[in-house]
Amino acid sequence: MIDAQIGRRYATAVYEIAEKSDKVKDLHGDLNSVMELYLEDKEFKNLVDHPLVKNEDKKAFLAKVLEGMDVFSMDILFYLLDKGRLSNIRGIVAEFVKIYYEKNQMVDIQATFALEPSEEQKSKLIEKLEKKTGKKVNLEVKIDSSIIAGGIIRIGDEIIDGSIRRQLDTIAKG
Repeated sequence: MIDAQIGRRYATAVYEIAEKSDKVKDLHGDLNSVMELYLEDKEFKNLVDHPLVKNEDKKAFLAKVLEGMDVFSMDILFYLLDKGRLSNIRGIVAEFVKIYYEKNQMVDIQATFALEPSEEQKSKLIEKLEKKTGKKVNLEVKIDSSIIAGGIIRIGDEIIDGSIRRQLDTIAKG
């Protein structure tokens, strides 16, 4: 809970700065890359979190490892490092995405089908989901042959299960 509060506070501040500079998408991509590096590379994480390594040395390390990163994004990372919040990168990125989705009226939707839908089918589904939610839809499609036919759609906490497997299970129990 505290991690989410910290993530929200810093994500809000960083988002506002990025929005004023028209760098929201670039910053999101860069923060996401650093988050993946932080979560996957133990040496990177250990050096960035080590209390005896000076911030100036950490900044030099980041500049070398992230060479070629946008100066704006690097300044944001240095800010997070100075505030001792680089270890909260996962929460900050998650909250940053939430803010982006809220401001842009977007929603993530996961759809699971037995077979890969065609591009036309995906387009029609997105259109219907956008009408239902009143928001732009970011659709993630997964394939699961165990559902036989039909599909399962997850919109946040809501699940719409139109799979044949569920229908058969319902009939069997009834």
